Amino acid sequence: MPPMTSGVDDPALAPSALAPSALAPSALAPSALAPSALAHSALTPSALAHCLPRLRSDALLGRALEAFAKGNHADALVAAEYVCRRMPGKSIPAILRAKVLQTAYPFMAARAWHAAWKADACNPMLQDAMLQSWLQDGGQADIASLGPAFLPARCRTGRHASLLALLRKAGVAHTGACWREGDAIEGMVFCSVPAGAPTPRATLLLSDETRQFQFDVPADGSRFRLACPAPGAVWSVTLVQPDGKRQLLPGSPLAFYAAPAIQSRALADATEQPRSVSIVIPVYRELALVQACLNSVLASLKENATPARVVVVDDASPEPAVSAWLDKQAAAGRITLLRNACNLGFIETTNRGMREFPDHDVLLLNADTQVHGDWIDRLSRALYAQPGIAAVTPWTNNGEISSFPAMSQAAPAPDQRELAALDDAAAATAAADVELPSCCGFTMLIRRTVLDTVGMLDGTALVRGYGEEVDWCMRARAAGWRHLHVPRVFVAHAGTVSFRAEKTLRVAQNRSVVEARYPTYYAEHTAFRRDDPLATARAALRAALATSRAAGWLRKAEGAEPGAALPDIVARRPLPAVLPALRASCRRVAVWRHDMTGKGAHRVLALARAIASRPALGLRLLVIGDGSEALWRTGVVDHVPSGEGDALRLLDDLRVIQIAGCRAVLTDDPAGLPPKMRAVLLDEHFDPIAWLAALDAAPQAA
Repeated sequence: MPPMTSGVDDPALAPSALAPSALAPSALAPSALAPSALAHSALTPSALAHCLPRLRSDALLGRALEAFAKGNHADALVAAEYVCRRMPGKSIPAILRAKVLQTAYPFMAARAWHAAWKADACNPMLQDAMLQSWLQDGGQADIASLGPAFLPARCRTGRHASLLALLRKAGVAHTGACWREGDAIEGMVFCSVPAGAPTPRATLLLSDETRQFQFDVPADGSRFRLACPAPGAVWSVTLVQPDGKRQLLPGSPLAFYAAPAIQSRALADATEQPRSVSIVIPVYRELALVQACLNSVLASLKENATPARVVVVDDASPEPAVSAWLDKQAAAGRITLLRNACNLGFIETTNRGMREFPDHDVLLLNADTQVHGDWIDRLSRALYAQPGIAAVTPWTNNGEISSFPAMSQAAPAPDQRELAALDDAAAATAAADVELPSCCGFTMLIRRTVLDTVGMLDGTALVRGYGEEVDWCMRARAAGWRHLHVPRVFVAHAGTVSFRAEKTLRVAQNRSVVEARYPTYYAEHTAFRRDDPLATARAALRAALATSRAAGWLRKAEGAEPGAALPDIVARRPLPAVLPALRASCRRVAVWRHDMTGKGAHRVLALARAIASRPALGLRLLVIGDGSEALWRTGVVDHVPSGEGDALRLLDDLRVIQIAGCRAVLTDDPAGLPPKMRAVLLDEHFDPIAWLAALDAAPQAA
C-alpha cells in the first residue's frame, strides 16, 4: 500500500484548518472534509488487507471520506465508527461521523454533534457546530445553560462573535465573561439594548467570603480591567442585569492566591494517632439528594466511634428550599453550616469547609452520596493502618476506578436497603487495601498532616471542579505519600448533579492542567485500568452479594447501559429501536460479538476466506467484537470493536448492524440479540461453504 496522509492527525483535517462554515451542521458537503492528498485508488477495501496495523485508522478514515462523498453512508459510518471507538479522544473521526449521521438521520443531529464535541470540548468550532444543531432542533434552553460556559476562553482570545450570535438566538440577552490577568480582573459584558439607545453600562459585584465591592463597566462587549480589591482572596463576580436580576459571570470565581507548591518528600510518622473528622459536604442544588445525603450521614454518627463534625457549605444555592432546610438543621445543632455570600464553585467551597476545624482530618463527601453503618471508623482505620497514607476512598456505584460492579463504568445508585446490603457485604470481606494512582473525590478521607504539608485544593489553575482531587493526590505523592482504595466500605453516589452537561468542558479544561503538571499520570491511570489490581476485591464483593438483599441491584447494575449526563435536547429524544439501513456499496453479513478465543472463531475466518474467493458476490463480513490480522488480510472484513467505559456511545452494536443492512447475523452466543434479528449459530453444524452457497441461492433469505 502506498504511503497515505494521516486521516486522524493530517493538518488538512485538523479542526483549526476547517472554516467554521465547513463545520456547521448545515454545510454537509463531503468535500469539506476530504483531504486532497488522499488517492482514491489507494482506498479500495482490498487495500486494507495490506495496511500496517498502525496505519489502519488513517486508511479507514480515508475510506470513510470517499464513501461519504459517493453517498454510501453505511460504508462511511462503519469505517468511521471503527476509528471513533479505537480513538475516542480524536475529534476528526467524530466530526465525520456527525456529518454522515446528520445527512442520513436528521433526527440524530443534536446527539451526533454532542458526541463530536465531547471528543474536543474546548474546540470553538465544535462548540458552535453543536449549539447550531441544538438551535435547529429547538434546544434553546440547553444553549442558554451550557453556551455561556464557553465564553471566558472565547472572549479572552477574541473568538466569541459566533458564539454570542448563537446565544442571542437562544434568548440570552445579557451575559459576559471574566478571567484573571496577572493581578487584575478582565472581562466583557454584553447587554442587549434597543436600537438607538445609549451605550449600555453594567454593574458588577465582586465578593469574597465576607466582603463586597461594586464596579461600573461598559456592557457593549468592550474589554474591562479591574484592579483586584485585595490580594490572596477568591473573588466571585456577579453581573447585575438591567432588570435588577443577578447572574454569576461565567469565569467566576477567580482565585488570587499562589498555587500550592509541591513540597519536599516527607517522612510519615508511624506513631500518629487517628484524629477527629470533619465531614465536609459542599452543597449547591437538588434538595432531595441533599436531604438523603445528610440524613444518612447524621443517622450513621451514632454507629461510629470516631468523633465527627458535619460541616456543610452552602455555595449560594439558587434553590431557596435547599438553604432553608439547611438553616433548620444548623439551628437544631445537627450540622455546622457555612454559607458563601456568592457562588465560589466546588473547589473553593470545599477549601472553606476544610479550613473550619484545622485540627481535624477531612472526609470529603459529595452532596449526592449516601452512607451506611460505621463507614467513618472503617475508613479511618485504613488511613492509619500503616504510615505514609495520605488519603483513602471506598467502593461506589459511580466513582471512576473505584466503581463497582465494573471499573470506570457508572451504575445506578442503590436505594437505602440495597446500600445497607452492599456496605455490610463489603465490610465482611477480607479484601486487602489497594494502592491507587489517586483517590476519587466523591468520598475521600484525608490526613490533616498531609493537608498541612501540601496545601488545599488548587483553585488558581483548575476551573470550578473536576480533577482537583487528582492534582492534590499527585502533589501528596510527590511529597512521599500514598493513597488507598478501601474495599470494606461502599458509598452510594448519584453523580454529575451540580455540573450536569457542563462536566465535559470542566473535565477537558482541568485535565490539560493535570497533564501539564504530571505528564505520566494518565498513562499510569490507563495501566491501572488495564492491570486491574482491584479485580480480586471486586470478585469477592460480587460473590458476597449473590444471595444478599442487593442481588437484584447487582443484576440491574451489570445489565445497565453506560450512561452520561446529557443535555435535555439529547436526553428527551431517545433513538428509535430500529434504524433503517443506509445505502452501501456492498451486501454485508454480521458477526455478533466475535471472540477470538471462542469456538466459532475458526469458522468465521473460513467464511471470510470463502467470501474473498468469490468477489462476484459483493459480500463483506461486519465483525463486531474481536478482530485479527488474519481477518483483515482476507480483504472482505469490516471491524467494529465492542465499546467500553461509561462515555456516551452514539451508536451501539445493534444499531451498527441495522445501519449496515446486514442480511444475517452469525454468532456462537446469541445472548443480547433481539428476537427479530435471527441468529445463525456458529456451532459444529455450521459449514461456511455450504452456508455461503445457500445465501447466494436465496438472496432475500438468510
